[in-house]
Amino acid sequence: AKLGTTTAEGGGKLVFELENVSKAFTGAEGTKAILIGFSTRILRGDRIGVIGRNGAGKSTLVGILTGAVEPDSGTIRRGTNLIPATFDQMRATLDLDSTPWETLAGGGDQVQVQQERKHVASYLRDFLFEDRQFRAKVSTLSGGERNRLLLAKVLAQPSNLLVLDEPTNDLDVETLALLEEVLADYDGTLLLV
Repeated sequence: AKLGTTTAEGGGKLVFELENVSKAFTGAEGTKAILIGFSTRILRGDRIGVIGRNGAGKSTLVGILTGAVEPDSGTIRRGTNLIPATFDQMRATLDLDSTPWETLAGGGDQVQVQQERKHVASYLRDFLFEDRQFRAKVSTLSGGERNRLLLAKVLAQPSNLLVLDEPTNDLDVETLALLEEVLADYDGTLLLV
């Protein structure tokens, strides 16, 4: 696999600042606090790893940072000119009735990657897709193939904030090693669950 990212220009030094942020959920098992009085500052170029067991609230924290989830209390400042590219562990942005070709290039045959136009077939091959898979429905792809497709989509987007929520699920060892290399070279701010 051949992976790369496109870093967008712009943005200030501050990416996120949280002060006394709290978030809890109430369910059948009672109230579960995810954050209690949490404060932090994330600056341009920071690399933040969010680690914890399943259900601990890692994705909720990332959602609060990006504005997808509202906190119960506290204040959040977000930097200016943030251009996020987000990998969602649930792969909700993938249209299962679409094809890998359509996912990356729409009705065309080119995809913009790292300030250059690239033929979508070549880009799909970079992510280990075979020619027969280019026009197959996304619903027929395995979990690892769907993850590679979503990575291809996300990494092609210009960004200065890369949000990756469990991108390594179902990936093969070769792709994992290349993803690690790409992330090490990324110039923007990285949030990695």
